[in-house]
Amino acid sequence: MKRVSILLCFLACAVCAMAGNVNGRVICNGRPVAGVPVSDGVSIVLTDSLGRYSIDSAKKGGSVFLITPSGCIARSLDGLRPGFWQPLYLPAEQEEIHDFVLEEQDQKGYTMLFLADMHLSADPARDDLRRFREEVLPVICREAAAAPGAVYTANLGDTTHDIYWGEFNFNESDGLRLLQDVGYPTPMYTVMGNHDHDPSIVGKHVDWRAGWRERDCWGPGQYSVNIGGDHWIFLDNIYYVNVEGKGKQAPGVRGDRSYKSILTKTQYAWLEKDLAMVDPSTRVFVCTHAPVLFSGRDSGLLMPQEQVERLDSLFAPFEHGVTVFSGHTHRNDICNHPDYPNIHQRTMPATSGIMWTTPVGWPLYSSDGGDAGFWIGTFVPGAEPRYRLETYLYGEKYFRFYDMNAVGEYYRASEGVKRQQELYPGQRLDYGQKKWRNHVMLNYWGWEPGDTVEMFEKGRKLSVEATRYEDPTKNIAYELPRVMNPYKHSSKSSRDVTYHMYVAKTSSARTPVTVRIYASDGSLKFEQIFERPGAFDPSQR
Repeated sequence: MKRVSILLCFLACAVCAMAGNVNGRVICNGRPVAGVPVSDGVSIVLTDSLGRYSIDSAKKGGSVFLITPSGCIARSLDGLRPGFWQPLYLPAEQEEIHDFVLEEQDQKGYTMLFLADMHLSADPARDDLRRFREEVLPVICREAAAAPGAVYTANLGDTTHDIYWGEFNFNESDGLRLLQDVGYPTPMYTVMGNHDHDPSIVGKHVDWRAGWRERDCWGPGQYSVNIGGDHWIFLDNIYYVNVEGKGKQAPGVRGDRSYKSILTKTQYAWLEKDLAMVDPSTRVFVCTHAPVLFSGRDSGLLMPQEQVERLDSLFAPFEHGVTVFSGHTHRNDICNHPDYPNIHQRTMPATSGIMWTTPVGWPLYSSDGGDAGFWIGTFVPGAEPRYRLETYLYGEKYFRFYDMNAVGEYYRASEGVKRQQELYPGQRLDYGQKKWRNHVMLNYWGWEPGDTVEMFEKGRKLSVEATRYEDPTKNIAYELPRVMNPYKHSSKSSRDVTYHMYVAKTSSARTPVTVRIYASDGSLKFEQIFERPGAFDPSQR
């Protein structure tokens, strides 16, 4: 009788375990894995002792996914995408079976490559696909091969460029196919960017409907994975609006491609459930497309204040707070905010520089004038994460020094500058003016909170001003080509700003200048002597 009771109990549990309309198993090395969280983007359930899960789902999220446990990775779909998700393809009243396979992986120490804003478009004028293959990909492959431990990539959105989907017949699916074809070297986790939406879709529920192709390629709009004891969350914080009949006209584009940088109620509800399963001592990292904090605004916020307050509150219980990795602005911007102490923001430069608009044959530059590249994070248990910036041409590089006498000569000889000044008198800085004589400038795009910059001439400490002057390289490489030969975009009338520019005046045109950069704890990060007179030509590698 006792055995019968036990058997009946077991059968009843089995029936209950499979009572939902989305069911399946999670296995690793041929064995079931218990306690693995599985979600439909709304609910989160745990697998039982037989590795089974069951969700009673409305299927509005369009997929089911598991939250990969540390020490494992989901078996790859294609050598690029980890198979932690599967689409839900049947109506809600019909049952679906979705099994997942995990593979064991040594994650005692691991590396994350942060790529943002690839903006692949197959534009013949920008030659972006060749430049990606020949200038960018070899550096990624080299760094991935040399990186310690398991290596992954966080793709922070704008893999492709929506306005050109129709014009060059290259959409999000083509971007995925390109990365597969070139043999991208690491597993890639992706978030949606504003340019990853289908611009031909307008009307009701446009955010969800226009994101269909990106989700089909890369998976759900919110998900998480555990790697090496750390918890990584990937959130789509682009809410697409795309007002019909407005904006730039292009083949297949029906709206203005507008958007809001927000999270939805559904995402917040899911995030709360996800974090409730994470120990407060765990390091938590969040990847989004649009930054949460941003130095470029007086408020220091890019998302709405009430949303930032909610995020700060959600991460308050965690000992390390949260580090948010984002793209979108095409700038290096590492910042904190005194009102939101639990959030540390690291905004990444664009993989494409400024959407591949630097003239073909020139180096790629970011929107802040920095050399284009990508950040590499190394994560080891019990140690602070270490980050370094790898540029495509110069390796690890964090700043550029300008002898403004040489910059002035270039400006005075440039027909583009002359035309720019004619079009926008008094609105764009003219570094050819005499007032910049014997000045030096430092664009320190590797700036982190608390860093300080000092400059010396003949042992004499110069007065260094932290400014927001525009970077001359960015102006020449990006704005002037648009002034002289407009292509797709009009030139910018107002002066640009750089959030990490430093300027000092020297006593002579020929004296060398020593630059020293100190961290917040007073330690010396960089020291370099710059000989003068210096050369200046942004077109040269």
